[in-house]
Formats: sequence, C-alpha cells, structure tokens
Amino acid sequence: MTIEIDTPTIISQKADYKKVVALCEKGKYSEAKPILKNLTEKNPTNSEYHRIMGQILSDEGDQEEAINCLIDALRWDPKNGYGLIMMGNIFARNKGDMATAIKYYNEAIAQNPNDHIAINNLGTNLLKLGKWEEGMKYLENAYEINSNYPNTLYGLALANEHLGNVLIAFEWSVSAMKKCGKNDTNLFNHALKFTLKTAEEFVKTDAGKKVFNEYKSYLEIQTDKSIKVEVDNSISTAAKIEFAENYNRDYHLIKYKEKYLAVEHLMLHELVHLDFVHEA
Repeated sequence: MTIEIDTPTIISQKADYKKVVALCEKGKYSEAKPILKNLTEKNPTNSEYHRIMGQILSDEGDQEEAINCLIDALRWDPKNGYGLIMMGNIFARNKGDMATAIKYYNEAIAQNPNDHIAINNLGTNLLKLGKWEEGMKYLENAYEINSNYPNTLYGLALANEHLGNVLIAFEWSVSAMKKCGKNDTNLFNHALKFTLKTAEEFVKTDAGKKVFNEYKSYLEIQTDKSIKVEVDNSISTAAKIEFAENYNRDYHLIKYKEKYLAVEHLMLHELVHLDFVHEA
C-alpha cells in the first residue's frame, strides 16, 4: 500500500477555508457557498466542508439539505463534534424531535466529555421536556467547564426561576447579559426581558418591605422616636424624610410616591440619612 499526502493542495485549500469561515461569521453565505462548493469538489472527504455547508443551509432555512450535508460530514468523520451538535440542534429546534436530538448530543459528549456546548444543549433540551432538575445538572456541568458561555448562564436562569429561586434566576440572567458578545444580540434581548421579569417577581415577594421595616424598627429604638410612613404624591422626589426636630413633632415622617415600583429602596435611602444624623 502506498499513501500519498498532497501537501500543496492542502495548503492552498487552507486559505480558502479560512475565507469561508470569515464570510460565514459575517453572514455572507452567498459569497461563502461557491468557495465552499469548490473546496468540497476538490476534497469530498473533508468532514468540515460538509459540516459548514450544513450550517449555512440550516441558517438559510433548508433543514433537509442541511441534514444531508451533515450526514456526509459524519460519514467521513463520526467524531465531528460540531456536526453532531448541529444535527441535534436541527432535530430539537426544527423537527421537534427531542429524543433524536438528545442522542446526537450524547454522542458528542461521548466523543468529548468537555464539550460544554453539547452539554449545554442537552441540558437546555431537558428543560424543554420539563426535566428541570436533570437539565440544570447538565447546565451546571457546562458552567464548570466554561463559565463564560452566555447560553449556559441564561439556561441556569430559566431553570432556577421555574424551581422558585427568583433572586438566583435574576442574578444568572444578569451574568448572561454581561457575557453576551456582539453576535449575541438575540440572546441579550431575551436575557434583558427575563431580568426585568424576575426583578418584578422578586419585588412582589415584599423582601424590600421586610428589610425596610427591620431598619425602621432599629432606628426607632436608636432615636427614641417613632417613624411614620405615608403616601404623598405631591412631593418632588420619589421619597423624602422629615426629621421630627425640624417640624416640632415627636415622630419622624417618611413620605413616598406610590407610583414607583420597589420604592422601598428609596425609603431605605432616607432612613440612612436619619441614621447618619443620629450618629453625628
């Protein structure tokens, strides 16, 4: 048997391959496809050429042809992790076939146990199946491997909210927004909407009122005066405090506008003024 390596051809194809990848990253598929087709004709055994064509076709909406290209990619390299993940994505997102999708994700993980994207996608699809705790375990595993992948952070936010951990969900969502890059606009917008939603849910728990009342009770003891609270929509700020000594009263008074959401933190701000005055 004689094995020949066509090094010059490989080197020449490398430049075109990089060009294809750069064009795809910019979404210029119409320019990338002719170059990629030429590369595939020259070297039909290159798994990545078929895999990238599958990615392009999937993004363009032709899922059937995308699957055919990915089948070719996996025929030449059954261990092509990105090819396995892409197949899983198509069956999950476009075919609604979670069982088949999970098989592809599991195969990608079997080939590379540290493939955080495959682990993330598996966890995300388990969430869609209603397997929240199991899905969250996979997402936590993906996070341990790569803590900067925003999709994982957002998945953990969704899982925690469903399990009733609203504040933790809020924090994961904020982290996801921070890790989003310039190509993650859609994910960023989803995370922003979710962050606002969980913030409103947390406000409804009255956690802010509890902290305010505890601090208020503490200052009533320290200043030896009661602190009254009343709604006053005529004031110029969201909240204000009137010190007893300035108004010849035997109590301090906090006024606030009722239209403000989570106004408790602004009322707490006024209590801090009282605390500082008493300390002085």
